[in-house]
Amino acid sequence: MCNFKSWYFDDNGYVVQCQVCNHYQLSFGTTILTLDDKNYHIFASLVFATKENNVAVNNATIKCVVLPTPSSCVSTILTQHELDNLYNMLQEVDTEMKAEQLLSLFNPS
Repeated sequence: MCNFKSWYFDDNGYVVQCQVCNHYQLSFGTTILTLDDKNYHIFASLVFATKENNVAVNNATIKCVVLPTPSSCVSTILTQHELDNLYNMLQEVDTEMKAEQLLSLFNPS
């Protein structure tokens, strides 16, 4: 049975990680992804790269940003605003993870 550590939670979504199986659950909008460690970091990197390389459109409410998922059958499609929110969410998770890693250096178990 999973025992979740919450990395992020707000009205747009959440990121939790099971401390037993190490899988992540990422919820954003109407999508929930369950990802192993490798695929979570690949997906986050894809979001970061897409945000940094994305050319803004005139109408930020048009769903035109396609993000593939580890499943070849599933992709997400987002507006510019949704991409910004997902990017910010994953940036905060990344910051939390790095902070925890740094703190663990000073508090070995």
